[in-house]
Amino acid sequence: MIKFFRHIRKSLIEKNQMGKYFKYAIGEILLVVIGILIALQINNWNENKKTQGNVNTFLSSLESDLNNDLLTITEIIEVQENRLKGLKKLISLGNKSKQNEILENNKNYQIDIGRNWTFFPVAGAYKTASGTGMIENLENDTLKSEIVNLYEYYYKRINYVGQINDQRSELLEWESRKYIDNMITTQRYDGNGLSDKDFLDQLGFVMRFTGVYVGFANKTKEAIEKTIRTIKIERKEK
Repeated sequence: MIKFFRHIRKSLIEKNQMGKYFKYAIGEILLVVIGILIALQINNWNENKKTQGNVNTFLSSLESDLNNDLLTITEIIEVQENRLKGLKKLISLGNKSKQNEILENNKNYQIDIGRNWTFFPVAGAYKTASGTGMIENLENDTLKSEIVNLYEYYYKRINYVGQINDQRSELLEWESRKYIDNMITTQRYDGNGLSDKDFLDQLGFVMRFTGVYVGFANKTKEAIEKTIRTIKIERKEK
């Protein structure tokens, strides 16, 4: 093809048809430019198709991670709500004047308040996408915002609150050792523990912070559900 074009140019020069030569040269240049633009367009189309495929894979993995997180946080909320009820009951028993009434009623609550489960999200898909810049390839700004907000705010915040809850619960567990009746299989607090004002104050602090944790866990659960819904819509449209 190159030899063919060269032959035409040579023929025009030999015939001294310079006007036609310049017109032909310009046409040849335009033809080359058009060819380059078409090649670039095809290359961009292939790259966009590859990027979209990677985005779809990411969203599929992220949805799987979030579904697992949703199951986990739902179970943790249930455990912590039972723990909160147990703490409230113990504190109310501690405010009673008769020790025998405390001993008769508190044995069913120690197991519940000892189950301090905290939430740790599955972050594999998000960390990989963040490291490769995949998040920026999302065309849906609403989805991008929800994902970043979930992982960078809600997950980090609940992890922070969970750490404090763990620390306070560990202190409470240490303080409670002298008040636990080890002869009882339910590991109940004895009447002396629930008659100790300082110990009751610690129970109260843990109860309040458990309430904070439950509240934020519920907000995090709502954020997870919202993000999953947006991902489903995005994947369906694609």
